[in-house]
Amino acid sequence: MHEPEAALEKAKDLVRMAVSKARGLETLARYHQSVIPRGLVIGGGLSGMTAAVALAESGFETYLVEKDKELGGILRSIHYTLERRGVQTYLTELVNRVRDHPRIQVYTEAEIEEITGFVGNFRTTLASGNGRAEPVVLEHGVVIVATGGQENKPTEYMYGENLRVVTQLELETMLETGEWKPTDAREHPVDGHRVVMIQCVESRQPDRPYCSRICCAEAVKNALHIKEASPNAEVFILYRDIRTYGFKEEYYSEARERGVIFIPYETEHKPTITKASTDGREVLRVTVAEPALGGDIAIDADLVVLSVAVSPPPGNRNLAQMLKVPLNDDGFFLEAHAKLRPVDFATEGVFLCGLAHAPKFMEEHITQAHAAVARACTVLVKDTIEVEGTIARVNISRCSACGLCELICAYKAVEVKVVNEGRGTLAAEVNQALCKGCGACAAGCRSGAIDLQGYTDSQIMAAISSLQGRRNGN
Repeated sequence: MHEPEAALEKAKDLVRMAVSKARGLETLARYHQSVIPRGLVIGGGLSGMTAAVALAESGFETYLVEKDKELGGILRSIHYTLERRGVQTYLTELVNRVRDHPRIQVYTEAEIEEITGFVGNFRTTLASGNGRAEPVVLEHGVVIVATGGQENKPTEYMYGENLRVVTQLELETMLETGEWKPTDAREHPVDGHRVVMIQCVESRQPDRPYCSRICCAEAVKNALHIKEASPNAEVFILYRDIRTYGFKEEYYSEARERGVIFIPYETEHKPTITKASTDGREVLRVTVAEPALGGDIAIDADLVVLSVAVSPPPGNRNLAQMLKVPLNDDGFFLEAHAKLRPVDFATEGVFLCGLAHAPKFMEEHITQAHAAVARACTVLVKDTIEVEGTIARVNISRCSACGLCELICAYKAVEVKVVNEGRGTLAAEVNQALCKGCGACAAGCRSGAIDLQGYTDSQIMAAISSLQGRRNGN
């Protein structure tokens, strides 16, 4: 900007190169592909069922695929929300809406064997099972990924070794059903008991660095439930950071007012648990370093509750490879852009919602499911979709069928196959609908057999030659 004469010469060079390239331009044809007006939702949890109902009520036939025997996912283990709303009634109504909807076809105990195709034209194969003698083939125009998540089962704090150590979901079920796992003569499961909750168990650490977001609210929710059922019960929450953001802060304040005691701890001095005996009964002695007091506190607990991480299901990686979509470092699906395309993948026609994306609250599941459906409908409402003309083109006479282009292509748009049945000629072939015109295959082709339309080798060389000719005085 401070060298106007040099900037003028650069501008002339750019125009000269553009004109030289434009001399070799050809008309780029736009291709049209038909759209199958059906959708596939993978996962039958809260977000999956919400998406299936929304898609069906938008007028499109919908396939809902669930790997378990029953619909509902992790929501089957949740009985109430922090706002005291009943969950199981809502779940039953949602399952009935899915089962009774004429446009929704449900496949339970179904494993996805293969997904092929592209936006508007996907083909999914479900493995045989659950009464299906043969694999089922589904054809659809879009995919909504709602594979959900799961409660991580910890390996520390005596979990699995002592019946008095449970997770927050297990405690919720105990409180709802009145079941008290350890043998105890008292009528109510928490009456007069001392409960210690430990936050961030095997979470926010090097091998699992993310925050599961819902754990703090889950602990406050169960603590309030205990205090409502038995005001004499003592509840301690050992935390690193309390993250009851937004209006959930009100419930944190309510818990403090009701007598729930919050004690912070540092990662360098995590709580420890040992077996102990007091007044002739077995307890779990929880010891935690209290920084304000500058010493350790020992709490004899009747029940220890662990707030564990939300983990992605193990099948995510395999599904990601089938759909050609990315996972983040934590194993959850990664959206195309956090702000501009929050429910899209870079692969067109594939969308995501719910725990498949990241840990979130119920209302966020529902909102994101509707957002994914809104995006999916932009594809399904069209009879055909237009494919850009700036795509790769293969000169079969030059192609050596080495397969390097197939290996390089991030969109799996190039495939080496027989292109002349009579002669059995092998060559690379570009799927026009999948190609994004990135040019990686053209740059990597050792035989010079691939050109990117609109940016062919001859056009690029003409632009470079015009620049060199100017500098040589021609």
